[in-house]
Amino acid sequence: MKKNINLCIDLKTIMQEDALLNPGQCYRGVLSRTSEDQYLFEEETHKPVDRHGRRNPKLFDGRYVSLVHMQNGKYQVHMRTIDASANLDRKDLAFQVYSELLDAFTIID
Repeated sequence: MKKNINLCIDLKTIMQEDALLNPGQCYRGVLSRTSEDQYLFEEETHKPVDRHGRRNPKLFDGRYVSLVHMQNGKYQVHMRTIDASANLDRKDLAFQVYSELLDAFTIID
């Protein structure tokens, strides 16, 4: 294990609930170096972790879509299963999915 203290850096945070990082609290998420002295921390959603552990933190978890930050730095959108036997208003469903995608994409700067 190698330890280091990074001095004089800018840390931008995208948090689920807390506006500021609370002393002594641990947060799950992704810490990325965006430039020489700038870092970005994105907190994952507060859903239970599956028994296998999660390698790619989920940053948004909506009714229709979820947004995951991959280890390669890219983001991936997942869509939930839709019950085709239900009476669906396709235009309404498409608009709801679209609205959630916009909400999820606000996390990405």
